[in-house]
Amino acid sequence: MMEATLLDVLDDWQWESAWGWDFPAMAMTATRVGRPDLAVDALLMDTPKNTYSPVGHNPQFGGPLPLYNAANGGLLAAVSLMAAGWDATGAAGADRPGFPRDGTWQVRHEGFTVWP
Repeated sequence: MMEATLLDVLDDWQWESAWGWDFPAMAMTATRVGRPDLAVDALLMDTPKNTYSPVGHNPQFGGPLPLYNAANGGLLAAVSLMAAGWDATGAAGADRPGFPRDGTWQVRHEGFTVWP
């Protein structure tokens, strides 16, 4: 059901109403439902509110916020889940569950804590 919800959001969402943290949230959801292809796509989605300035701020263009730190934390959280996995479902044994295993990504990481 969660995968179907994610797919519906990706197909029909009005991206101009999204916030910067929505993209990491979608990436974490995609990782948990076994869709690493969608996790990466969510983080790399080309839309104005999913951009970062040269100093790392995620401005919410067209809105009242010149910088939006929740997106920065969300990005870091998403990458850590995508890299380290989680323990409740055994995904911790499958290193890098949030990245496709089709050879398009070569990911190395260290120091991330496995999520609950």
